[in-house]
Amino acid sequence: MRFHSFSFTHMLLFGGLQRFLPASNAYNAVYLFNIAAVCLSAYLYLRYLFREKWIALLGTVIVGMSPFVIGHPQNPDLGFIATIPLSLYFLHRGLHERRLRFIAGSAVLTGLTAYIGLYVFVCLCLAVFMVLLFFSIAKWRATIFWISAALFAVIIGVALAPRAYSTLRNRQEFAESLEKWQGKNFGGDLYEYFVNARHPALEPVFRNMFQLDDSSPILYNTSYLGYTTLILTAIGLARRRYRRKMIPWLLLLFPFLLLRLGSVLTINGEQFPEILLPKRILDEIAPGVFQAFHTVDHFQMGVLFPLAVLACYGAKAVMRRFQGRRRAVIVFCIALVAFEYYQPVEERVIPDEQLAYLKVLKAEPEPVRIINAPFGRGNSKYYLFYQAQSGFSQVEGLVSRTPAYAYNYIRANAILNQWHLNRDVICSDDYENGFGLAVELYLEALDQLEADGFSHVVFHRNLGHGFSIHKSFDAAEPIYADDYVSIYRMSDLRQSCPV
Repeated sequence: MRFHSFSFTHMLLFGGLQRFLPASNAYNAVYLFNIAAVCLSAYLYLRYLFREKWIALLGTVIVGMSPFVIGHPQNPDLGFIATIPLSLYFLHRGLHERRLRFIAGSAVLTGLTAYIGLYVFVCLCLAVFMVLLFFSIAKWRATIFWISAALFAVIIGVALAPRAYSTLRNRQEFAESLEKWQGKNFGGDLYEYFVNARHPALEPVFRNMFQLDDSSPILYNTSYLGYTTLILTAIGLARRRYRRKMIPWLLLLFPFLLLRLGSVLTINGEQFPEILLPKRILDEIAPGVFQAFHTVDHFQMGVLFPLAVLACYGAKAVMRRFQGRRRAVIVFCIALVAFEYYQPVEERVIPDEQLAYLKVLKAEPEPVRIINAPFGRGNSKYYLFYQAQSGFSQVEGLVSRTPAYAYNYIRANAILNQWHLNRDVICSDDYENGFGLAVELYLEALDQLEADGFSHVVFHRNLGHGFSIHKSFDAAEPIYADDYVSIYRMSDLRQSCPV
């Protein structure tokens, strides 16, 4: 529970659904739930603002079907941003209608967002701070406003306290977490606002329009704003009757647009170091908050709702112009936005044959505790999936910003350390080619693993760095082997070591 990504909503929903559905189906169901929750929360606030369901529906599509929301099936703590429009809705109503229960509801949602995802929490805090700032300009003389602001802060503090304590109580780990990506910003290219690089039909058009070649580093595809949305915003700003109402939303949008660009202006991969952006300053002022956003497209979650509101004002202006065909106009706008935002979901299919080895392990005497090899961050994602399928304990897991001490056990064991370094482990006193281990050292490491309860080693030959360690198993006889894995009992490895 320290400075790492976890999402209680995903954990609870996925864990509950997994009791009734296969793991892959449960995961997909939670992904769809995330999108539905974001859409419903955005629709609630937009319907309150505009009092027109069709305009609210357009804004809902802009938020809930944005590349950022639909483009994070593998990161549920990023795609689930339902608390942002919902918290802003309650805060707006509470301040506007002077109702403390709405203020309290907004504060509770804001505080609990820290348990959904820290990135979402920071963006929500920035948004509610700016909303409070806007209202303070008009209501600074009203006592109820300051009571509301104080109540808001106290409730957030109470809700946030356990999460903040668990994050900050180990200062060394906190510092290591920040230093891991210090000075690095990923995904801050200006072009990414205007290029949906994963759209099967529009991607060639964008590449021609911006003269992009295949090497152009448009890698982060979750920040596309959409030309329909931008045109509607421009139409709204052109109408004097809407411009004044749109200015606060522009002021809410603009900081997130700038933060999304990172510390230095980057256009089509070319950096302009002489043009420093606000994130560079904020990294120095509040490193514990802003340095953590090394992947700056996470700030896009703060862009979506104000952008949707601005586009809705433009849609309202268009609908007034075409009074007789209001519904047709708005449906056309929705269709354009949906078409522009479309991105195929990248599926990763693991065939049943690749999971066949789990049945063999389930037939083994209990307890089964696994060492999966080869090691590595990418491989660990597969191993976590296999663990979800089987429930077997394993030696290496995966968390965001993995602290250095998490590998202390692996580094302290001679066999595991070699695999951690992607080296073969050959038990031989006279092994010269490669990285062998003396018999005594090998058996000592094996004794430790057996004493600590590990029962099997599963070698996944087709995963990353499998070729680097495959000789480790040449002298051992597996209890099971197929095209994907070989399974060895600890005793099999012992027998492969000459004594």
